[in-house]
Amino acid sequence: MTTNLRSKIDVQLGWSWRDRIGPFTVIDDNRLAFRRELSDGIAAWQADVVWHAADQRLLAGQSTTFRLAALRQTLFGESVPIPLAKVKAILVVHKGSTGDAWLLVGGAGVDEWSAPFGMLGDTAKVMPGSPLLLANVREGWEVEPGYDALKLEAVGGDVVFDIAILGTSRSDAESPSS
Repeated sequence: MTTNLRSKIDVQLGWSWRDRIGPFTVIDDNRLAFRRELSDGIAAWQADVVWHAADQRLLAGQSTTFRLAALRQTLFGESVPIPLAKVKAILVVHKGSTGDAWLLVGGAGVDEWSAPFGMLGDTAKVMPGSPLLLANVREGWEVEPGYDALKLEAVGGDVVFDIAILGTSRSDAESPSS
């Protein structure tokens, strides 16, 4: 089977701010944008696998742990393995728009993957109606054997979320030499 992955990270924060200062109106219509297309492969600025799950539900206090080195995706009725050696980007979207429940990402404890968080036990909160994007699109974060557990936990109420993880199936060091 031949595969070819084309991927893109495209985010922006835009604003339109107006203020009256004396007889003048100050206007700041602007945006901060980031866009990067990644070609198929395992080198810098490349990705060759993506894993995603939509409408995932966690009840208050419930958690789920994704094993990044052993993810599976059902495609066309078949369960396909999607093991990650490097993670280039993770997008988590908290689909709730009301309430105080948030989604805690990271902090698995056992076999914890903490590469984008800094230290073991570190976490990030995803508040209702909000996204969390973590990206290292050039080199990616290593998924080391035995340290591949990414935990998501619902805190303060039930949470529905979507998640997508973009990465490589092997590291540069594992690529066959030419």
